[in-house]
Parts: sequence; C-alpha cells; structure tokens
Amino acid sequence: MSTHVAVAYWLAVLGFVFGTALAARLATASDADADRGAFAYLLIIPGFAGLMYVLMALDIGVVTVGSEAIVVPRYVDWLVTTPVLVGYVGYVAGAPRRWIAGAMAADAAMILTGGIATITTGPTKWAFFVVSGWFPLSLLYVLYSVFQGYARAHAERRGLFKLLQNHVGLLWLAYPLVWVVGAPALGYVSAGGISLIVVYLDVVAKVPFIYFVWNRRFSFDSDAAASAVDSTSDPTPAGGTPADD
Repeated sequence: MSTHVAVAYWLAVLGFVFGTALAARLATASDADADRGAFAYLLIIPGFAGLMYVLMALDIGVVTVGSEAIVVPRYVDWLVTTPVLVGYVGYVAGAPRRWIAGAMAADAAMILTGGIATITTGPTKWAFFVVSGWFPLSLLYVLYSVFQGYARAHAERRGLFKLLQNHVGLLWLAYPLVWVVGAPALGYVSAGGISLIVVYLDVVAKVPFIYFVWNRRFSFDSDAAASAVDSTSDPTPAGGTPADD
C-alpha cells in the first residue's frame, strides 16, 4: 500500500469520526424525535465504515486472489453500511417495510456479486458484473418510482427524501463506473488510483448523508411526518400507484 493511499485512509477515518459524532447527536435527541427519525440506525453508517477504514489503514484484511489484491474490509463495509443507506431513504419516504427490506437485499446482492466479479476472470467476471450492474438499476427504479410514490404522502419529509434520494442515486451510478475503469476490469486506472477514488466516494456517500439528516432533523417533528408505516399492509401512495413525478 502506498503512502498516499494510507494517508487517504486515515483522513477517511477522521471524516467518519465526525460523521459518527453527528449521528450520535441525532440518536441522543429527545426520545420522541429520535424514535420518529430512527436516528440510532444512522450510527451504523459512519461508525462501522470508520472501523473498517482503520483496518484498511493498518493494511489488515488484504487477501490476494489470483493476481488481484482484495481489500476485504472494504467489501464488508459496503455489505453492512450501504443497505442501511438505501433502507433509510425508504424509511424517510414512508415506504412499507417489505419494500425497504427488498431494497436493502438488492443492495447487498449488488455488493456480493460485484465482489465475485472482482475475484474471477474471463467470461465469469463479466457475467457477474452484468448481474451486479442490474441491481443498481433496480435500486434506481425503487428510489425514483416506488419510494417517490410513498413520499408524496409525507409533505414534511419530502425535501429530505429528495435530497437523500438524489445523493444515493448518483453515487450508486458512480461506483460501477469506477469498477469498470479500474484494475479488476479494463485497467485504465491503477489499483492505487482506484483506491483514492473509492475513498472519496465512500466518505462523500456516508458523511454528508448524516449531515443532511441532521440539517433537516425537524422534518420528523409533526404528527403527519411521524406516522409509522404499517408493516402488515402496503398502502397505496397518494396519487395511486407509485410513479415518477
């Protein structure tokens, strides 16, 4: 691991420490506000990511498979934290639990199949990449059609939802593109260069997400915004079937 990459990892740790502190402030808000916003779950995002980045900075968890050096803590980070990011967007939208769970499962499947694509070669690599690439497309459908439909019924949270929706949607398009140009695929960018890009994307994906919720935490204050989603039903969103605006 180069010095530049090690420094980037430690800088990311500092960013996640800030994000964890902000998430802790949210989680320790008044009981009503914390419950309405489900803020405690947000601690997982920067907290677990920061722990995995400490391991990466210490060069722990790197496994060589064939000619590829796989940074295992990175994939563990993604497998744990990115479903929470997607699931929380659904929570803000007021989507039923089955839709939230489905989106989280699709996100986890994207990470797993992408990891397999990284450690395989030839047609198998690209087959798993295609499968992995299908999941971001399905997630974009859920974000911009299903979740958006449910968000219409929660006017107080709509601004926060749109912010988180676009933040996650754009970044989930960026990660596959980085993989394609990196060493595991076309090799246009070196492994060190890809590591630096991924560090940037990881920090941008997680820390601003927490800040956006912090900045609009009062969106959960009103009774209308605080109404719980019935896990046993799938109410029709305002305006009928979920659809794009």
